[in-house]
Amino acid sequence: MEKFEDLDRKPRTGLFVAFFSWLAGICLTLFATVDGPIRFVFSLLALVIVLRSFRKIENLAPRVWFIVLSIIWYLLLTVIVTIATYDPPPAG
Repeated sequence: MEKFEDLDRKPRTGLFVAFFSWLAGICLTLFATVDGPIRFVFSLLALVIVLRSFRKIENLAPRVWFIVLSIIWYLLLTVIVTIATYDPPPAG
């Protein structure tokens, strides 16, 4: 990808930040929910996504939004995974 000089002024900034924060949120969710040593691969993958995104984003506001959206995605996806894997005990 090319280096975006004025990324915060272009309309694709929002999509860029939203998509890569979603990827980071997925990696953090997998880190929190998967057992075993493979979970650290997801942690390193999230770190790589953050470093690559911050290399493209030079201004402070999109970086802050990236972190905030990553945390929101992490919390939302963790709740969804928890609900999907919850097995209630049989009634009666």
